[in-house]
Formats: sequence, structure tokens, C-alpha cells
Amino acid sequence: MINNLFFNLIVAHILGDFYLQWSSSCKNKILYSVKGKDLWLHSLVIGILSWIAIWDLRGWWLAACIMILHFLIDWSKSYIQVKRNIFKIENPEHVKLVVGTNKRHDLWVFLIDQILHIGAIILFANIWLAANNDWQQFGWLQEFAVSHPLRAKTIVAMLLALKPANILILLILGACKVTITPTEDDEHGNFHSGELIGWLERGLMLLFVVMSQYEAIGFLIAAKSILRFNEASSGSEKSEYVLTGTLLSLATALALGILTLNI
Repeated sequence: MINNLFFNLIVAHILGDFYLQWSSSCKNKILYSVKGKDLWLHSLVIGILSWIAIWDLRGWWLAACIMILHFLIDWSKSYIQVKRNIFKIENPEHVKLVVGTNKRHDLWVFLIDQILHIGAIILFANIWLAANNDWQQFGWLQEFAVSHPLRAKTIVAMLLALKPANILILLILGACKVTITPTEDDEHGNFHSGELIGWLERGLMLLFVVMSQYEAIGFLIAAKSILRFNEASSGSEKSEYVLTGTLLSLATALALGILTLNI
């Protein structure tokens, strides 16, 4: 039962912490902390999604505990990011958030933040199940998980391979100081084309691993190399950035695919 409940709660966490939270909200949490609305609203979203994941009236206090711990962890994260000079708040009259001198430490803050969130979910899920050992998974979801376990795990892995993996890769590149100076030409509307390419290549690679189509992964990498040949052969900082990002995407997708097949 803990596996079923944990599955639900971890999906709720992924959706709430990554897909239902925007970069502007993350910045506002650092800028305004408890004085702003973003930290409160984000925690409320986490609480609502957690209760939906439990789908049991008795689970209100489990969802409340997860929500409160999530609030405290995110509050502490925002405080540390400013205190450790990962970000700086400038211009008291017109508050502005800028990158600090220790931005490379943001990777470790992110990893610790996620470990604490997952740890809180496991802890309170175990406590709640000990008091409510008759809890049952949704009927249709239970049937789907039993009949198609690989598909269920692939869905969770795909959720991780898209936006969460993209954030992790950017933080790794920043920690290793592999960066490029953005220009106006790099922006396409409101979305960076490189981010979309990363989502697509990790999603496809993950599917190829799950389907044991490793030759297709090689074809995908070769196709991207051909399309990016001019950049790769230029020797510029952008070529190194693209190459490093591609290898990190490949490693992330392979790791998620192997975990999906073996857990």
C-alpha cells in the first residue's frame, strides 16, 4: 500500500513543484518570501494535489502535513539562496533579483530541497498508513498499475524527463560554469527552442530505452549532430554548451529508462 500511496503523492509533488510552478513564481518566492503570495499559493497547490492523490476524507491531515512541510522547506530554501549569495536582491525601491556570486551552489540547494520534500512524503505517508491501514488505491488506477506496471512507471519517468530534468541539467551546467551569453536571437517568442529540443530528445530517448530500441538512440544523436554540425565544429562556447547539454540529456534519459525497467 505504501508503494501505491507513494506513487500518487510523488506524481502530485512532480506536478505541483514543477509543472504548476513558473519561473516568475520561483523568483517571487525568493524576493518576497512569506510577505508575498507566491509561497503561500504554491504550498496550497501542493496540499490540494496531495489530498487529491490520497482521495480519502481521512487524509486531510496527511495533505496538511505535506503542505506545511513543503512551505517550511521552500521558505528555508529561499532564505538560504539569499543568505549564501546564490541570488541577490537589489534596488529596495524597485525590488530586483539578480544572480549572486555563488550561483553554482544552487545545484546542491535544489537537490537537498527535493530530498527533503520526498523524505517528508515518505515519512508522513508511513505514519498515516499506520493509522489507516485499510486505505485503497483508486479502482481504475489500481487496475491500470497491476495490468500495465511498465506503462505506469514510464509515465512517471516521462514526467521527470521533461521539466525536472531540464532544470537539473541547467543547474549542473551552471555549477560547472558551462554557460553562454544569451542574445536576442536566442529567444523565440516566450520559449527557448533549445529547451523544447531537450524535452523532445529526452522523451524520445526514454521511450527508446523502455522499448529496447537502442539503435534508435544512436540514430537520434547522429541526426542531431548533423543538424548541429556547424555549431559543433565552430569551437565556440555555444558548441561546448550544446555538446555538454546533449550528453547530460542522454545520461538522464538512459538513467531514467534503466530505473524504469528495473524497479
